[in-house]
Amino acid sequence: MNNEQYWNEIADAYQAETVISTDDFHYGPLIAGDSTLKLLPETLQGLDCLEVGCGGAQNSIYLAKHGAECTAVDISKKQLQFARCLAKRSDVDIRFIHADMEALPLDEDEQFDLVHSCHAIAFAADQRKAIHALAERVKAGGKLIVSTVHPLSGGEWVDLEDEDGLLLKDYFRPTTETRELADGGEAVSRAYPIGVMTDWICETGLVLERILEPECDISQSGSLKGRVPYWSSVWEDHAAELARAPYTIIYIARRPAKPLSTPAGEAADTAHLRTMRRNLEIRAKLLRGVRDYFDANGFMETQTAVRLPAPALEDYIDAEPSGKQWLRTSPELHMKRLLAAGYERIYQIGPCFRMGEYGSRHLPEFQMLEWYRLRADWRVVQADAVKLVRHCMNVATGSLTCRFRGQTIDFGAKWEEITVEDAFRKFAGVDLDEAIANGQFEEILCEKVEPHLGNGRPAFLTEYPLACSGLSQAIEGRPNRVERWEAYVAGLELGNACTELVDPEEQLRRFKATAQLRANEHREVYPIDEPFMAAIREGIPGAAGVAIGFDRLVMIACGESDIRNIAFI
Repeated sequence: MNNEQYWNEIADAYQAETVISTDDFHYGPLIAGDSTLKLLPETLQGLDCLEVGCGGAQNSIYLAKHGAECTAVDISKKQLQFARCLAKRSDVDIRFIHADMEALPLDEDEQFDLVHSCHAIAFAADQRKAIHALAERVKAGGKLIVSTVHPLSGGEWVDLEDEDGLLLKDYFRPTTETRELADGGEAVSRAYPIGVMTDWICETGLVLERILEPECDISQSGSLKGRVPYWSSVWEDHAAELARAPYTIIYIARRPAKPLSTPAGEAADTAHLRTMRRNLEIRAKLLRGVRDYFDANGFMETQTAVRLPAPALEDYIDAEPSGKQWLRTSPELHMKRLLAAGYERIYQIGPCFRMGEYGSRHLPEFQMLEWYRLRADWRVVQADAVKLVRHCMNVATGSLTCRFRGQTIDFGAKWEEITVEDAFRKFAGVDLDEAIANGQFEEILCEKVEPHLGNGRPAFLTEYPLACSGLSQAIEGRPNRVERWEAYVAGLELGNACTELVDPEEQLRRFKATAQLRANEHREVYPIDEPFMAAIREGIPGAAGVAIGFDRLVMIACGESDIRNIAFI
């Protein structure tokens, strides 16, 4: 069997005749893409993705356009040649590898958040071996999505007494589809029964979440071209058949973030913790580095309440209930009360909680590092941030460079800086204020802007719009922009800082606006923190503060793209 030769022979004709979109993720011919099926993770930014049997790599290009780090593998050099050209035209970076899917030439410990394959595994000489090869590349909490030929495709359409239908001769022993090569050889593919495929997936240790059999929707008249992400005229001729019997079947499986609970579950947890030793040691060094830096620079470490009667009112951050109170989303308001009392330099490392935040970059419980300076502004704490991170990286790793998200980051280089307004124009081609008016600020920031920030060296995104910055001081003479920055490393937000708003009337107005927004969207409205309001009414003589996700700093130092690999949860 020589599938490599087959795909090299047909590559040019296949890519010329088949229309596959890079603006949607496809699963098979003439069926809906992910914009309809919604099988991909909700957030693609920063995910490490592996596509096996990539063909023209349209799915990897789609993921890369949304901020994912992509590796694409194919057995055909001709297909990869086309894929490289398409990726270049799409202005995305993808690592391409020429290899057989049954023997992926990757580093032994290299794993991915998403491993996916579209209509390729049927060509594997040993599909069970191929499934195991894909599954072992799925990291804890990661997902495997395999679409392949449905076993019903082995049937034959016949017309009996003016009624046509599918005649399936032997479901349990699928026929081999044979394709003749130019030299007289053969290439073959095979569609195995659903039970066989599920057994092979489950024996890898993955948990099978869903099996889908999408139908071809021919309810609208006219061609399907432009309505589905994978189309050709040849497939269009079979649309009526695909509307009655599936050609594509999709298997979705996940590797548990923690070992499954079994009679030996506790031992499995212990084994997992043994694998985390390096990361937890780096975490401990970073924690020591943070304290050493602030102690040497005259800051006092503080501890404030974790359970609060009034969490900070923010537009889209939800607090975790705790009896009749809430767990804090940030220590910010309590630390500002210390500023009002005259504490000039303070910092805190401690647990914070945000409801509904879970994934490769978020945990519902996480560690926050915050520090504040009286009589300072956003530029002063910006300098603090650069010195602190450099110090911590050196303490924890012995170097100012590290590998993160597939690239080398140089913390010793001059950190890049770009305003939000310029970034929206440069990377998304849109006007910032128009994006805010259309309710697209977060969407464009996450999908179009953030992937370009902090590549090769950290970056500051500065001068945020007032509409998205409830606790920041406006820039003098520019009331719709605030003195605020966020730091990014390889597209990952690391920290957020600003010159603090100390005008009590303006602060109250913003709190009330947030409360109204939350009420309009039928989300919980928290009471205003009156002790905080009383403190700023007494007066704060100007201040600036920074919040850094300590777990994300650990991720970067460890070279881990999944926060669950560096936190003992």
